[in-house]
Amino acid sequence: MTLDAISMIKSDHRDVERLFGRLKKDTEDRPALLAELAAKFVAHSRGEEELVYPEIAKTVPSEKNQVREGAEEHHQAERMLLNLLDVDTDTAQFDTLLNELVLAVAHHVQEEESEILPALKKAVSRERLEELGRAFSERKAQEIQHGLPVGSGNKSRKQSRGSKEPSKEDLYHRAQEAKVPGRSSMTKEELTQALQKSGKA
Repeated sequence: MTLDAISMIKSDHRDVERLFGRLKKDTEDRPALLAELAAKFVAHSRGEEELVYPEIAKTVPSEKNQVREGAEEHHQAERMLLNLLDVDTDTAQFDTLLNELVLAVAHHVQEEESEILPALKKAVSRERLEELGRAFSERKAQEIQHGLPVGSGNKSRKQSRGSKEPSKEDLYHRAQEAKVPGRSSMTKEELTQALQKSGKA
């Protein structure tokens, strides 16, 4: 069954909300969950901004300002995500930044689902929505293949595999697979030592 763009966007919203819930509760696996959130959110944003938002602006001119605001909210949330990627996941600062991101995204989702997407649904045919859905899905897949967004001091797993020294994120994922206790609060050096002791380095 082919999903239309609106259904796919709403499904992505629910997925992000699920990840937020897990990030708040599952502190041990926060680095992996945050990496998943960043990859999915950026891919979703790019797909909307390049394919869906232009369609809305063209077919529903009255929503142009809302579309522009939606894109700005995407960029704001991406900056907040990059800040989170640079903060230790077991600190109060992380919790504060996470809550700010959750509120910002919730505001964006509420406006999009109550105003922008219903306007698009009224303006275009079911066939066109399905065409947009296919293009949206392909664009997201392309973005995810490029890896995670790179902020100050952050590299995607794909990039770090090509470097001589593994990143902290790579080490964390190895520690996760090795079930190293206390891994979420370890420094890069401590992760390296723990992996060496477990024989997984």
